[in-house]
Amino acid sequence: MSEKDSSSSSSNSIPSTSKLEGVIILLGFLIKIGKYLPWIVLAFAAVSMTFAVFCFTWWNNIAGGIVNLILAIAGFIFLAQLVKRRKIHRHDYRYTREDPHRESTVTEETKVRTKVRQGS
Repeated sequence: MSEKDSSSSSSNSIPSTSKLEGVIILLGFLIKIGKYLPWIVLAFAAVSMTFAVFCFTWWNNIAGGIVNLILAIAGFIFLAQLVKRRKIHRHDYRYTREDPHRESTVTEETKVRTKVRQGS
């Protein structure tokens, strides 16, 4: 029975590593989507706005135009919120760790700048 236990444990390790690689690939894909999410949302909102214009002008479909217009407006509002949120969090994540070397150079630069301002 010990041979079955050792062989089954080695066979279980191979699928778990392949599952882990699959998860890593999926996370990489999701990170890329998140990176380009504003552009994706902008494209969908612009296409929806274009369909709304076509529905109102050429196709004479008022219901379709209203639906596409609502979707386009919602897309542009979501895009504005997304860009605003990214600008806010861009500054929060900048320097989170404490780096004494960086802090000392920053304080030295500010001392030099104040001396230059006072000398001018």
